[in-house]
Formats: sequence, structure tokens, C-alpha cells
Amino acid sequence: MLVAHLSDLHLDPDRPETLHRAERVVDHVRSLEPQPDLVLVTGDVADHGTDEEYAHASALLDGLDAHLVPGNHDRRPAMRAMLDHTRTDEPITATLAIGSVTVVLADSHVPGHDHGELADESRARIAAAAERPGVLVVALHHPPMPVGSGLLNPIRLLDAEPLLGPLRDRADPSIVLCGHAHTALATSVDGIAVRIAPGVASTLRLPCEPHPDTLDRSAPPGFALHLLDEHTGDLTTHVRMLAP
Repeated sequence: MLVAHLSDLHLDPDRPETLHRAERVVDHVRSLEPQPDLVLVTGDVADHGTDEEYAHASALLDGLDAHLVPGNHDRRPAMRAMLDHTRTDEPITATLAIGSVTVVLADSHVPGHDHGELADESRARIAAAAERPGVLVVALHHPPMPVGSGLLNPIRLLDAEPLLGPLRDRADPSIVLCGHAHTALATSVDGIAVRIAPGVASTLRLPCEPHPDTLDRSAPPGFALHLLDEHTGDLTTHVRMLAP
């Protein structure tokens, strides 16, 4: 199973470079043969959550069958208007079956805040999916653990236990795919594989990379390609950084 994992596009027509960077990444995804079994965009699709930004997102992703979850920069009503034309503030969450793999799209958006908390419906979906046999993938914006950044650590997923608890108790493999950190990262938490996609819009500088600007907007845009064995849960991740 091939998963293309994009995150943190921060589309903003007032900063045309964000559109160009996103187009570069999406064009590369479209060029893949065979096409991915799953395309995920783990939040911060828009920078300000405006209708205009989501119009650009809709055109960018047209025909790609991408699955999106909201990030802290997104706004649910405008994002929902793009996805299903409802324009409500209801959580954007779903459960998918792709082959023998169950995928939960979890909503960790907290209106008006940068940190993440799981919406009640997302908690329920994770708990229900954890009862099913087979490989389980949970996609959300906020990582459930510190990432080594004084900027990002306080605004991670603050209620990680409703995510990690059900996964920790499973006999079958579980994987968490997220964004928010603007840095490619592979780790595990309590034996659960966690992968963070690089930022399309920019790259986070770590404390060991001193610079006046925490985000490097000149770094190349990128995305992750996950090769997932849907029977064993073995996960191999490749990262592609592309010339903007």
C-alpha cells in the first residue's frame, strides 16, 4: 500500500510562493506510477482559513481523491464548504477501509487556538476502529508527543491518551500520521509508529540551528511516501524534497 502524505501547505494568495510550492509537490504526486492508494493532507491546508484559500486548495487537489483533516490554521466552516458544501463547524472526521487497512481521519482542531485536542467524534472513531482486527492508521494534524522544539512542544496534541490508549492496547499494528511540526520526523510512542510529514510551505529550524527566523521558507517543499504492508504493518517511509 502506497500512501502520499502531505502537510502544512498554508496556501495564501497574498504569498504566491505558497501556491507554487504546493503545486510543485502535488504535480510530483500526480506523476507517480502507480498512483498512491491513499493521499493524505494532514492539516493547515489554508493559512488563514478563507474561502479564497480553499478555492485554491480545491483547484490544486482536483481529481486527486485526497483526504484532508484540519489543522490549527484551518477553519472548519470554510473547509467543510470546500469538502461537502455544508459550511458547518462540525468536526471533519471519517473512517475509511482501504484494502484490509482501517484509516481514521481525526480532527484535532481547537477553534481559536494553536494546540490540538481530539474532537469527541474523533475519539469515538479511534476507539471503535481500535476494536477491529488488522492494521490501523490514524491521521491527524497535531503530533501526540514533543518534537524537540520549544515552539511546537506546547502546541502539540494535549490530550494524547484518547489516541494512544486504544492503540497501545491493540494486538495488531497501529500507525499515527500527522503534520504541524514542519519537519520530517519518524519515531515511536509506546511502540506505536509515528510519522510527521515535512512542511510544504516551510521547514522548522530546531534549537541546534540558531537563526532569527524559526521557520525556513527557503527550504525546499516536501512530502512523505509511506510504503505500508497492509498485512504485517511494516512501514517504510521515504521523504521527497523538491526544488520549489
